Amino acid sequence: MNERTFQFRLRSRHPAPDRATQDLVVEFLGDSGEWEPQQLSLTMPGFRIYLISLLLCQHFYLVANAREKAIPLQQVEADFLVTTSSDWIVAGVEGDFRIRLDATASEQERGLADDDAIAYMQERMKLCPISRNLPDGVRKRIDLTSLG
Repeated sequence: MNERTFQFRLRSRHPAPDRATQDLVVEFLGDSGEWEPQQLSLTMPGFRIYLISLLLCQHFYLVANAREKAIPLQQVEADFLVTTSSDWIVAGVEGDFRIRLDATASEQERGLADDDAIAYMQERMKLCPISRNLPDGVRKRIDLTSLG
């Protein structure tokens, strides 16, 4: 049985003071091998919308938990890969999320993004309702790293 793969990447900015998401860009690796910006619309294939919602749910949980912990988030980057069976059943989800802290924040504020906080946020991302509704047999890996 052949697998299908769907690749996405994401970038967002989170400027002070409120760290709200700005300039969110989601791109899809098309059949042409080119990254294509994604704008949700009624003409977009429904399955792609579903996969983008899975990615955006992870992003939302990451940003919300960073804000909850007062982590001076400046930027988020992510690579997201979904594999399916040939008949479009999700088999695996892999997300590599990277955060960059605000260099103008105090050392104390940046220190809030210690290993325990990163591990906490990574675990919380797995509680995204869309992820939780995936069948138990789906391979799921979500990693979060801080780029400083």
